Amino acid sequence: MRSWNAKTCYIVHYRGLLDFEEASNQWFRGPVKAMTTEELQSVIDAHLQVTGDNGKFTITVAKEGMVWTGKEDQKQQHQGYDHESAPIGNVLEIESLQKYILKIENMARDHKLKLMVEDTVNRFNFEFIRPSKDRNGNDDILYAEGEKGMMAKGPQLRMEIVPSTSQEESSTIRIKVSRGKKDVFKDDIYVSNIDAQRVKRFIKENFVPVTPTVK
Repeated sequence: MRSWNAKTCYIVHYRGLLDFEEASNQWFRGPVKAMTTEELQSVIDAHLQVTGDNGKFTITVAKEGMVWTGKEDQKQQHQGYDHESAPIGNVLEIESLQKYILKIENMARDHKLKLMVEDTVNRFNFEFIRPSKDRNGNDDILYAEGEKGMMAKGPQLRMEIVPSTSQEESSTIRIKVSRGKKDVFKDDIYVSNIDAQRVKRFIKENFVPVTPTVK
């Protein structure tokens, strides 16, 4: 990866036979049996914390059914597709350009919003109440309030689409889930410009502007 400067890599074949052989070495401190997908990913992530050049390189263990599509193929797939007229629905799933999968669900009947953010290691599942877009009618910003529980109030959401410039091929979805002054989840998720427009349409068609309590 370093010699080719391949910043993103996928492992598509692993049997773990050499791991069994290493078990005979009493000084070996690595795995001594074939690992599951999750165990292999955990070992890789731990190794990259030391050798990954502060996140420059990523290695993902491919899962069954995963499909990788190159940029040229993506452009060909999008040709002739009318994104403006295609139905958006109340559930939207986006695969980012880095490590995240983002899923948003508008539960209009219950006035709730579900948000799932998954990376190669963790999955965050959030549920909010009274989702709304910006009070000025801005379709680039989505708010949602925390649910009130028995002991405390749940986290609140602020999501914003930061549009790209004319020369950029990606946009940013800035997500902040916080409880009081503490951030439960906060990151910039980079997506294609087409997916950013899908998120904007999702906000526009599913929510109405109200005065938010989230700042």
